[in-house]
Amino acid sequence: MSTAEEVSSEEINYNVSVDLPEPPEKPLDSDCCGTGCTPCVFDIYDEEMLRWKKECDRIRSGATDTDLQTGDDIQVLSTSEFRSFALDSITTLTRDSCLYRFIIPGNRKLGLKIGQHLIMRGKLEGKTITRQYTPVSDQDCQGHFDVLIKVYPNGKMSSYVRSWQVGDIIEWRGPYGNFSYIPNQYRHLGMLAAGTGVAPMLQVIQGILSNEDDETFIHLVYSSQTYDEILMKHTLDEMKAYWNFSVLYVVSKEVEADQSKVRYGDHVSYGRITRELVSREMPEPSRDVHVLICGTESFDKDMINYLKAYGYTSDMYFKF
Repeated sequence: MSTAEEVSSEEINYNVSVDLPEPPEKPLDSDCCGTGCTPCVFDIYDEEMLRWKKECDRIRSGATDTDLQTGDDIQVLSTSEFRSFALDSITTLTRDSCLYRFIIPGNRKLGLKIGQHLIMRGKLEGKTITRQYTPVSDQDCQGHFDVLIKVYPNGKMSSYVRSWQVGDIIEWRGPYGNFSYIPNQYRHLGMLAAGTGVAPMLQVIQGILSNEDDETFIHLVYSSQTYDEILMKHTLDEMKAYWNFSVLYVVSKEVEADQSKVRYGDHVSYGRITRELVSREMPEPSRDVHVLICGTESFDKDMINYLKAYGYTSDMYFKF
């Protein structure tokens, strides 16, 4: 073939009209919670833009789908793309919180390590929204995973979640998370959680208690507005049967006069988590202790300040 013919062929291929996928939609500034999540919704957008550009280049080049197949295709989850899971059941826990169970195809495990979470993607009024959630089911659970979600009156993701029905297909991506846990790494693990912030704590607690060789002592201080709004309480109460786990429930909007409803054996404190309570309930600062924190932005900030006042340094605690 002559040089002229080669040039002509390239020009023809270059000008061929191809159907390209729609680019990902850029999140609004309001979609970012501002708490330093890893990854942030904008990090996810940047990754999706990169994948979109690569996909466009692949289509233009004429490559086939088989050219992109890798060992990742056999994994349940992927950090590079959202994958679909069917909603199997919805269990109401409190007036505004439910446990959502998703089916894992092939009766497989999700494949998360202790401290890892997922990103869920949805669409509301034509706009894409994403949020982070930590499964509360056991890591060794096969065939399904459970996610605890609190539905807020005016939340965008909450509006999407409220529309769910059993059988719906929901998109998840992951795992993510930069918390690393090694069995017996610490003598004592303290936990400060509020509301749905108990989710990552449950994952860590289950991982430790299911390992007979891990002798780490765990103490959870868990805040909710009312006693009836303590999330996953049945699970937490069952965990109290283990010698190395204890929990203090902190109820902020009820008084001791309401304690007639309190279950026998529960340790309950009324009011907010204060600096004094943190100093009393958390282990004394030491290189063989660590404290995990998860709640609202203001809750996390207060807990960190209380720990610092108690003598903790930044390497002695971790904020989910």
